[in-house]
Amino acid sequence: MNTIRGRVLIAFFMLFILIGPFLLFAFNSLKKIDNAKSFRESIALFDGNRLKADNEFFHILDFDAKQDSFYIEKSTQSTEQYHHYITNAKKALNDIQIAKSNSNIIVDKRLGRISEDIDNLDSKIIEAITLIKKRGFKNFGVIGKMRQHIHKLETGTKGITLAEILQMRRREKDFFLRKDYVYAKELNSFINTILNRLESNAKADLETITSLKGYQKNFNQVVAFEKEIGDINTGLIKEIQTIHSQLNDKVSTLYSIVDSDSEVMIDTIKSYLVLFFSITVLFAILSAFIFSGHIANPIKNLISDMDSIVQNNFEGQIHKNRSIKIDEIDKLTGTYNGLVNKIRQQILSLSEKNKSLSSLNVKLVESENELKEASRIKDKFFSIISHDLRGHTGNVLSLANILNEDKGEMNDQEKEMFVKYLSDASQNLQLLLDNLLNWAKTQMNDHQISKRMFDINPVIEKNVTLFKENAHRKNIRIDYTATELSNVYADKNMIDFVIRNLLSNALKFTKSGDTITIAALEHGDHLEIQVNDTGIGMTEEQKEALLNSTKENSTTKGTDNEEGTGLGFAICKDFIKRNNGTVQIKSKINSGSMFSFTVPTKLTRESILRVS
Repeated sequence: MNTIRGRVLIAFFMLFILIGPFLLFAFNSLKKIDNAKSFRESIALFDGNRLKADNEFFHILDFDAKQDSFYIEKSTQSTEQYHHYITNAKKALNDIQIAKSNSNIIVDKRLGRISEDIDNLDSKIIEAITLIKKRGFKNFGVIGKMRQHIHKLETGTKGITLAEILQMRRREKDFFLRKDYVYAKELNSFINTILNRLESNAKADLETITSLKGYQKNFNQVVAFEKEIGDINTGLIKEIQTIHSQLNDKVSTLYSIVDSDSEVMIDTIKSYLVLFFSITVLFAILSAFIFSGHIANPIKNLISDMDSIVQNNFEGQIHKNRSIKIDEIDKLTGTYNGLVNKIRQQILSLSEKNKSLSSLNVKLVESENELKEASRIKDKFFSIISHDLRGHTGNVLSLANILNEDKGEMNDQEKEMFVKYLSDASQNLQLLLDNLLNWAKTQMNDHQISKRMFDINPVIEKNVTLFKENAHRKNIRIDYTATELSNVYADKNMIDFVIRNLLSNALKFTKSGDTITIAALEHGDHLEIQVNDTGIGMTEEQKEALLNSTKENSTTKGTDNEEGTGLGFAICKDFIKRNNGTVQIKSKINSGSMFSFTVPTKLTRESILRVS
């Protein structure tokens, strides 16, 4: 047996020998428990049918006995149901007695007594039903005959007054309602009094006497039937109730005995099962310990060798153990060695391919990003050219054509006004072209920065002068007072561009009659340039969007519907950053805005490194 299969078969054979007796005992125990359960279920089946038959009988008493069909037909649904349930109960009891799995003498005796009681109960119920039918109801049975006599007396007999008939009917109803035999005696006494009176009169109506005697006879028969049938305290009904209660007690006791016997049997079976199971488990553990060494140890050694090869990146081979001869282990060792060689070759090949793919993937991602950015710049560029640039050049051309086509019709004041408008349009066009050119250079990283020391006052004054005419026409005042300031170290053209754009935006969003204030403040190693306006202001969301955006922003129309490109502030932020400065915005809706930026006043190590 040099194969794993052979050794496993031996282990299974030994285990079967060990657990065979345990399984046989468990099977027999389950069979006994199942028999006990079936025995109890049979008792429950008998008890259920017995109780249902009892319910049907009382349904006959309470309902069927008051229905015409009960007396006209031989049987009703309730009587059929009663016979069906009582028959099933007797059959179930008979099956219990034949197939009982319990040799307990007490149980046998109780089953015999229950059988006698159920027969006695059935005979009493049948007798009661027979008496009820004889007694009758309304127009049936003895009650029916009695009613015929009394109706005859009510419809024209002689010698009895209506008051006497009503007294008889009242005592009759009192008896039927209260089941008190005192009313029966009173009725008989009353009838006898009337009979004595009638019989003493020679002219009395014989038919009346006959009907009255017939009524008395039938009434006394009904009274006799009522006594025999009885109620919960007397007669057959009491006997039936007594037998029913006795059966309840006997069946309850039988349940207790059967349950007690079942518990004793189950406890005994459990004890034996635990004993058998313990012995079986003990032998199984010993057997498993013996046989596991012959199978598990070679597999453990093989797994350990496999783990070692995996940890060494599939370097090395597994050597066969000559001291252990298992065919499957030898085959698995050879197959694994071949698989390791193939995996080693695949790893080398995949490693080379992975390097090539990684390099290509990086290049593809870079190319894709560059293409997306180029496409975005192109779309924005053409949008500005097609809309904003075209609009501004159109304005310049329209004003120039008006002046060119003038044939002396305009006076000097009108000409001066058109020239100023032409100048404004040209200035706006120049600003747009500057913004567009700087934005394009920024997007293409083609801006050459040239930092030097210069005085910022002239730059601010030049831009104030540049926008002075525009501000005058919009009735806006620009305030700036030059003070002695340190020179700044920055790219002059970039700072000029920033001041021009901030001042242009302030004019754009300031209402007529308001003021724009420019201030230059010196703080240690840098200057702060502030452009304050009293314009329409901004919300916190708009301010955060301007400061945090890394792309061009959406444009908003000015107070005179001036349009922009959304490029200016984005370029301003970039230029200030390149010159080692910062940008800040303070604004409130309908209260104006303050745009400020800083530029260094000294040549520092940081500014030099930033330029390089």
